[in-house]
Amino acid sequence: MGKEPHNFREFFTLVDPPKKTANKQAVCNFCIKKYTLPVASVNACCYISNKARLCRGHLVKCMIFKDQVSENERIEILARSVPENNKKSTKKQKINEENINIIENESGKYLSSFYNYLIM
Repeated sequence: MGKEPHNFREFFTLVDPPKKTANKQAVCNFCIKKYTLPVASVNACCYISNKARLCRGHLVKCMIFKDQVSENERIEILARSVPENNKKSTKKQKINEENINIIENESGKYLSSFYNYLIM
């Protein structure tokens, strides 16, 4: 079983990458409408690696997407969550909660692990 598709998957067609170990290439469906799949799949402006943040970034920059989709719909599409960002913030939050305690006193804030190291 594969991973669940990200929130921008419906706007891209997946193509096998030149290297077998790489992620699939995501070719913008709006670019495909304008140029056809064979042309868009080799045009560097029309494809990216199949990652949610990269797909969203492509849609932000894609002039063809901007021309073909109304402004309200574009805003709604681009407001969708990017799962990769959620994973990173969750990891950072876990590290902050588990490993680092902040001590606050009159002279400022200190990381307790660093502060304890200086005392020893």
